[in-house]
Amino acid sequence: MSQPAPPNKRPSTPNRHLYDAIVFGSQLGGVLAAGVLAKRGLQVLLIEHDGLGSPYSHGDFTFTHAPFLTGTLEKIAPLEALFVELGVSTQVKRLSHATGLQLLRPRQRFELHAELGARSKELSRALGDADAEVLLETMDAASKTGAVSEPLFHSHPDLPADGWFARWKLGRHLARFPGVDADTSLEAKTPELALLRSLERFAATADGPLTRARSLARLFPTPHTFPGGQEGLHALLSDRARELGVDVIDAEQQVELMVLDGKKAVGVRLRRSDTIYRGGAIVAACDLQTWAPLIPEAKRAPVQKLSPNAPTSRALFTTHAVLPEKALPRGLGQLALIETTDAELGPVLLSVTVAKKQGHDTADRVISMSVRVPLALRQAGEPAVQALTSRVWDAVSDVLPFSRRHVTLTSSPWTDSPRVVAGVSEPWPTFDLPETSVLGVTGLTTKTPWPHFFNASRQVLPGLGLEGEAMAAQRAVAAIEKLLNKKDPLRAGRPQ
Repeated sequence: MSQPAPPNKRPSTPNRHLYDAIVFGSQLGGVLAAGVLAKRGLQVLLIEHDGLGSPYSHGDFTFTHAPFLTGTLEKIAPLEALFVELGVSTQVKRLSHATGLQLLRPRQRFELHAELGARSKELSRALGDADAEVLLETMDAASKTGAVSEPLFHSHPDLPADGWFARWKLGRHLARFPGVDADTSLEAKTPELALLRSLERFAATADGPLTRARSLARLFPTPHTFPGGQEGLHALLSDRARELGVDVIDAEQQVELMVLDGKKAVGVRLRRSDTIYRGGAIVAACDLQTWAPLIPEAKRAPVQKLSPNAPTSRALFTTHAVLPEKALPRGLGQLALIETTDAELGPVLLSVTVAKKQGHDTADRVISMSVRVPLALRQAGEPAVQALTSRVWDAVSDVLPFSRRHVTLTSSPWTDSPRVVAGVSEPWPTFDLPETSVLGVTGLTTKTPWPHFFNASRQVLPGLGLEGEAMAAQRAVAAIEKLLNKKDPLRAGRPQ
């Protein structure tokens, strides 16, 4: 098992101790907000804190924490707007790529090719012309379901609503869009479509009609991946933030305490340091259970009121296996969705990537297998995780009949990523949103009970995935500019 950094190690920290804004946590909403605030002229400190922004190391190899399966990133309007402002839109488009998806069922295997002509031909071969046409038509209909709710999101709704008056205004606004939260996602008319529908569990962090509809609409006609997964995208955004002047403290260092003046958040203190970094605004880009312990215990009572808004009982479990390329079954692609006979595990998402050792590509490959399971399995300890790993291997034994014997290293974030093992973070939880959640997508609000302290995490709009993280970043930026009375210089003099 990987071990955290030794206590005597003191990573370098910036000499500056006073900032306009301090962002801690390595979720994408945080690095997006930090970069945009810097672009607009603010002095910003970014502390990665929870360690999910970089791959974790085990046995000289590096691994991602969780699968990162998306649609075309530039079609996520708030995300693309932030990419454009940060000047990385072209890079993201160049690096993000469509990926063929194999559907593997007992005695039935076929590929949804990224090229639509090849896809139609392959489906006709595997299913026959009539069933192939049904599948293609249903997928096409699912890809258009996002259009049902697009008018609402183009109207820039005040999600999440901060305060009772904002909630009243939001209710009146939503009344203009009846049926927007209807379940228009993929219909499971056949076993193939039922398996395909399960893809949403690997791309969304909440269950709900609008969540399913928007996540599946983005994954069709073709899912996209990003080199290095979410950590690769975070690295690109972090590098850009540095170029814009953001001071970055990497995941080797963590926040130990939120510094309050009365109830107002005024700064943070790092572990193994007496230095206090002060900021006009503090932003959390990590989950509630990660930042709540940082609040002084005497002033932590409001956390109890926040906890029911985005609890979690399930999460994605991922196990990685390093093995020679020749040990992979012939014909196995880069991405596959596997139907299993283990009803508790359900489908397995399998990806194949080049193994990286000390930052360099090797001749080996990494098989990553992900399933959604109760979070209690992680809390049961390493023996339970090892037993779960064996169950996953058993579930995919028909697809990988001889590969397991060639594995040279097995790894999982639940046992080998220091921050995850220490309980600092959870790579991919599924949030159980309450009935009061607006449209089944809202969790925590941007504002917190402590003035000058804001949320920009995936728990703000967990039902919207990456779109929600981008919207949370935008909300945090707007709140900080209002608080600090800073204005976007690019809009100076323009009519509002």
